[in-house]
Amino acid sequence: MKDYKILETGNIRISFAWYDIWIGIYIDKEKRKLYICPIPMMLLRIKY
Repeated sequence: MKDYKILETGNIRISFAWYDIWIGIYIDKEKRKLYICPIPMMLLRIKY
């Protein structure tokens, strides 16, 4: 499945993913990424 990039600068990416129908925060410690979904299908990813 593919998401559609809206904006990407440095370690931050904002994208639209029709299959991400959730609200909340997910921390992927293995890949060192923080996923924030403030509204369904709108995803903010931060690499740390």
